[in-house]
Amino acid sequence: MIYRPIKSTPLLQFISCVNILWLLASSVASAKPADASLTGEDIKSLMPVLQRHDTLGITHFANDGTPDRISMVIRIAAKRETILEIFKDPANFYYVSSLFKENIVLDEHQNAMVWSWASRHKILSVTGKNRLATYPPRRVDVTIEESSVGSGTFTFLLFPDGKDHTVVLFSGFLDVNSSEWLIKFLVGNNPSMKQAMNIAIGLVVVKGIKDLAERMEKKQSNRTHRTNGKSGGVPELFSSEEMNVLTPLLKKGQLFFCDSHSGGRLKQVSVMDIVNAPEQTFLSDAATPANYARYIGAISDIEVHRQEAEKTIFSWTIGLSIFGLNSENELSRETNGVALRAISGDLAGAVWRWQTRPLSDNRTVVMYHAFADVGQASSILETTVRREPYLEHGLVLGSNIVMMKAMKKIAEGKK
Repeated sequence: MIYRPIKSTPLLQFISCVNILWLLASSVASAKPADASLTGEDIKSLMPVLQRHDTLGITHFANDGTPDRISMVIRIAAKRETILEIFKDPANFYYVSSLFKENIVLDEHQNAMVWSWASRHKILSVTGKNRLATYPPRRVDVTIEESSVGSGTFTFLLFPDGKDHTVVLFSGFLDVNSSEWLIKFLVGNNPSMKQAMNIAIGLVVVKGIKDLAERMEKKQSNRTHRTNGKSGGVPELFSSEEMNVLTPLLKKGQLFFCDSHSGGRLKQVSVMDIVNAPEQTFLSDAATPANYARYIGAISDIEVHRQEAEKTIFSWTIGLSIFGLNSENELSRETNGVALRAISGDLAGAVWRWQTRPLSDNRTVVMYHAFADVGQASSILETTVRREPYLEHGLVLGSNIVMMKAMKKIAEGKK
């Protein structure tokens, strides 16, 4: 591991402030629901995908290309009534994410309540006041009325799936521009940062609710969620059938996926987008090591050590605050993509995989799959993941989003 000052980057800022912003996990909508932009018919068409993958999400973008809403869909082995019980008592939010130790009801009226929350630490305390309204059996809205981390409106829509399962659609967006100065300084006006932060928060919310609801359904005692067992593995590519179902949704925005093992550890994350460039152009760019540092300031010191007909061995440094993570990687061209894996160094065991499918001569569907055990990379990241286990999913997915944007920009510039 290399210890030296490295300039601030979007990846650095993301990891620096994620511990603050994810505290919104329990405080998620209002009498006016957030626009999910996914219909019941969309959910129905996605059922084959939801039965194979843990979480499916869409980032919706405004006309200027900035993210303005995140939607996530997750299938839970619990009835709608059980899930709604979680929102009746804010004390349950501690079991959604263990840092919520102060949830106090300030006012209640019919189907609505106002409550305050706090997470207090030696260096920084984060507080807020939220309004929650339930509309059984289908909807829960939460509005962040006052908060040191920003404002936002979020909606949960509950769709029954047989007798014993429920599909939950979570949608909304945290406006960090209305937060206190420290958050605004860390996030700035970087669209990818805002997108990655909202996704990281959302994953903590939906996966925490899934864990708690399934324990409640089984009449088990409440406890904070824990992860255990194996993590990672060889990236699984999406089938042609899945690609057929998902490609039309790309009209709504960029797709992302998060899969866990049975013990809750990260299996892989994936990002799916359309690149306006020929398939072979994209693959050639993704197979060039130097490109990985062109638009990502956190990646530096790329050095090719050996280049053969079928694979390239190279190293890079990923800058995180005052230290850098070094790894030696193997890159190879595959029949339908490009594969990378860290064979030694701080990221040993991490894998990345580009998967492509042509739409036309100048348009390509691209998926980027990845796994990395971020907790083993450094003591700082280990502490972060230990405090909120599902953050390992969000951290890796956030880096995937940054990488997809960078490689898309490179390929489209050569169109």
